[in-house]
Amino acid sequence: MSYAVETKKRKFHRVLESLTKPSTAEPSSKKTPATPTTARERFPADLSIKKVRLSSQDESDFAAARRSMLKVARPSSRDSSVSSTTRPSFVPWDRERFLERLETFRRVDRWSPKPAAISEVEWAKRGWICTDVSRVTCVGGCGGSVVVKLPDELDELDGYDLEKVQERKEVRAKLVEEYVSLLVKGHGEHCPWRNKGCDATIHRLPLTNTDTAIASLQKRYSNITKIADKLPAGDIIQTPESFNLDDVLKILPREGFETGGGLQSTESQDRQQDQSQAQSQDQLLEQDSNEQTREESSQVVLQESKPINRTAFALAFFGWDAVSNETAGLVGCSACFRRLGLWMYKPKDNGDATVYDALDVANEHMEYCPWISGKAQSGTGKSTEKQAELRIGWELLVQALKVKHRRQVRSTASMDTLRAVSETPSGDFPAVDEVNEEQKKASDREWWAKLRRMRQVLNVKSQTKKSVVP
Repeated sequence: MSYAVETKKRKFHRVLESLTKPSTAEPSSKKTPATPTTARERFPADLSIKKVRLSSQDESDFAAARRSMLKVARPSSRDSSVSSTTRPSFVPWDRERFLERLETFRRVDRWSPKPAAISEVEWAKRGWICTDVSRVTCVGGCGGSVVVKLPDELDELDGYDLEKVQERKEVRAKLVEEYVSLLVKGHGEHCPWRNKGCDATIHRLPLTNTDTAIASLQKRYSNITKIADKLPAGDIIQTPESFNLDDVLKILPREGFETGGGLQSTESQDRQQDQSQAQSQDQLLEQDSNEQTREESSQVVLQESKPINRTAFALAFFGWDAVSNETAGLVGCSACFRRLGLWMYKPKDNGDATVYDALDVANEHMEYCPWISGKAQSGTGKSTEKQAELRIGWELLVQALKVKHRRQVRSTASMDTLRAVSETPSGDFPAVDEVNEEQKKASDREWWAKLRRMRQVLNVKSQTKKSVVP
């Protein structure tokens, strides 16, 4: 019998008992039947169902039922607590999680360069990570796993005939097409990565905000200067032809890139306070002290500020940063996870020549890195767009420095103008023309006359009494 039917029957029997029992309540000493046969007989008629105490047998049954419920509920509660602390695996909008997946392809003993259509960036965008040699696995746990292997490319210069070279190219092209389809179909049928991957802008560098871009540049430069003794010579650093390091250093904001800035600003502020106190005493002495203060402050800048480390700045400007282990002498890129051993660009201790004669700070990035790839930085990559028209990462950083420099120039010009106006002596003001003063007084009198006439017009309904007709 269902619980609902049993409840209705219990209520019906209580109604019958209330109709048949005497009007006076039975004494409390009267005992209930010792061996109740039904739930209706066990319950006192004058008590509510919520206040009934269960017998020892009922208590044991209730405890057993409660234990069985808790045994069922505990695993679910434990699972919910674990799931709440575990990070979700399907987050195609999270750039940090995308970079974590891309970093798994960094090891050269596990992953070799692939064509752009099936590069590590494309696998990371679809939720894949590199777990073994040429093997990718779904990060969502759907069980998807793909081994990405391509036949070696052949060249006529290696002694192969044209037909064999062309055949190998066709085989590679077909395999690339198959792996492109496995980017999606390699996931399980119910895996969310099968339906949606990361957006094309997920790899874009945060360079749109000028202050943020310059602050990141300052941080990278500061980290690289800590390993200044491991940096190669400046004459082997190579930059793109369109990049002029001297022009960039001219517009570079000095704060954050040169040491001694804090002491310099403190002393200049003290001198400005002394000048403001001397201003109330004598104007002529103030002008002399201003000139002397400017000369002294310029000397402080020359003495305390250190020149920019050109090698460290070039590396930091093109996205390189020192690896956390400063003793390793490594710099790496946080966008393509390429690493450079700086010892390969320095002469050996025994006098041997360097392993490499030049360090190209731009071309050492991976080809898909947004620091040198306009397609990755723009996030569009449309076929109608020309690659030359897309702005790459370091070009946007140059633009950010130019914007910052223009703001500083405007701010300095406005401050100089205000300072020049405030420092102008009172005797330099032109004398007031008496004719203009008379004209001004006449115009003022005329204006007051018009105002009085207007007030008279508005006050027509003043204390005037209407005549009463008898």
